Amino acid sequence: MKNIRAYLLIGFILTLSIKTTAQQIQLSALETKIDALIPSKVKDSTPGLVIGIVKNGALIFKKGYGLANLAYGIPNDSKMVYNLGSVSKQFIGYAFAILHTQGKLHLDDSVSKYLDNWPEFEHTITIRHLLTHTSGYREAYTMSELAGRVIGVDRLTKEECLNVIRKQPKLEYIPGTRHTYNSTAYVVLAEILKKVTNTPADVWVETNLLQPLEMNNTQIESHVGEVIINAAESYAFNQKEGYTNEHSNRAIFGAADVYSSVEDLAKWFAIFRSDVIGGDDVRKVFVEPYILKDGIDSEYALGIRTNTHNGLKVHYHTGGHERFSTQMRYYPDHDLGIIVISNFGSYGDVSDKKIGELLLAEYMTEAPQKELKQVSVPTKDLARLEGLYISKKLNATLELRMFDESLLLNGRNQLIPTSNNTFGIQGWTGNIEINHSTNGTTYLSITDWLKETYYKVEKWKDDNVALTSYEGKYWSDELKTCYHLQVKDDTLTLQHRWLGTLLLRPISKDFFRSNKGFYVKFMRNEEGKIKGFNVNSERTTNVYFQRSK
Repeated sequence: MKNIRAYLLIGFILTLSIKTTAQQIQLSALETKIDALIPSKVKDSTPGLVIGIVKNGALIFKKGYGLANLAYGIPNDSKMVYNLGSVSKQFIGYAFAILHTQGKLHLDDSVSKYLDNWPEFEHTITIRHLLTHTSGYREAYTMSELAGRVIGVDRLTKEECLNVIRKQPKLEYIPGTRHTYNSTAYVVLAEILKKVTNTPADVWVETNLLQPLEMNNTQIESHVGEVIINAAESYAFNQKEGYTNEHSNRAIFGAADVYSSVEDLAKWFAIFRSDVIGGDDVRKVFVEPYILKDGIDSEYALGIRTNTHNGLKVHYHTGGHERFSTQMRYYPDHDLGIIVISNFGSYGDVSDKKIGELLLAEYMTEAPQKELKQVSVPTKDLARLEGLYISKKLNATLELRMFDESLLLNGRNQLIPTSNNTFGIQGWTGNIEINHSTNGTTYLSITDWLKETYYKVEKWKDDNVALTSYEGKYWSDELKTCYHLQVKDDTLTLQHRWLGTLLLRPISKDFFRSNKGFYVKFMRNEEGKIKGFNVNSERTTNVYFQRSK
């Protein structure tokens, strides 16, 4: 009997040893594959990144690359804390999912219900609009830049962020009709959370989310200069100055300013897989993406994105602050979480998608190729579509050109006609449709994730109008700042006491692009004289400057 027990024990030990060895080999192979993804600029003596992989609630892989602190030679590792940037938004999002499920508020309540002396607009803005970036509010960071302030250098306070919305003359668009990423909305949400719970947002999140998950090393920065325990530094690099230590001059919880480690973030994935905080009811609210009023899925839920990756459902978000860059993604059907944090900006980035593909390749399917049934369209009809197109939001352009009897988009992608007015691109699942209105305007609509519409314009011609006609002083009452426009060396320049001198390149009549990336659209009165202009950028549109008499 003793011998039988001994053999059984030996057999069990051998089986366990084989399983352990197999796991070690598997993880060793994974480490080799991940190591191969590390950018060549990351060395033992440079800033770098840290990676974590969580499977079935366990942190099965954690590794740091490069240094967390150059001055003291401290390496990046899974216990160091890093500024998560916009990945922080999901903590606020989950908080509101809890409060909604508990009946302490409703996501479709108006914002003004909870905030005193808050501006009312023509259309109601709800808490859900704020959470899903569909509100139509101004974006404070962009507005500060237009005023000549350098984000990260000049101090930006919570009150200044809120005042950007208070001074906003009108909404940028009807709430729910557009998804435009807006960090300022999350500053507002933190104020609502405080009002509803009678507790500062950072304290509520720490007490009700971080502590129950035992995320004991995670810290929320509440004021500029606060000492964050065990924090890594972030770095930029250029040939002239070498490495520079990047710092932030804002600490406004809601949109960002959570510091956490790979080991703590591994615990956060529990909200997707257990009933530790809220359970299924809260989770469903948290990950449900917002559907825009035109029926298009915005793919954005409450501080987190929800869509598919090669056929697998995924929840994810990215963040950037100082020179920290954070990626987090979770595949719910495989209980797999991936964390990648760089303290070297883009130099230290490794795609979390690629890591997901390494781990889940056998379960993934290639995105189905859209079958393009090409039709014959006369070359002369295609040629009529050539030209410059401007976004209806006046913050982007594209161009169609003929080449070898085909239309090229921005000189790169061949448009394949699928009807007389619809086109596709090989390997792309989207669609382009071109139509002509009754007034003769040609419109181009691109439908992929969201829908964007452009209209055709005449390109700028030197004899269109004299550049000197745009010269003058222009005042923004909203920003309380003045732009001086002057022609120098045959170029229209924009001068500002803090922005310095910017170049305005003509694209079409009354439409210019600055070398800072924003667009300027001049407005004329009934007599055809220039009365002012609007500034339009990726996140903010229709910031008006009145021409001084």
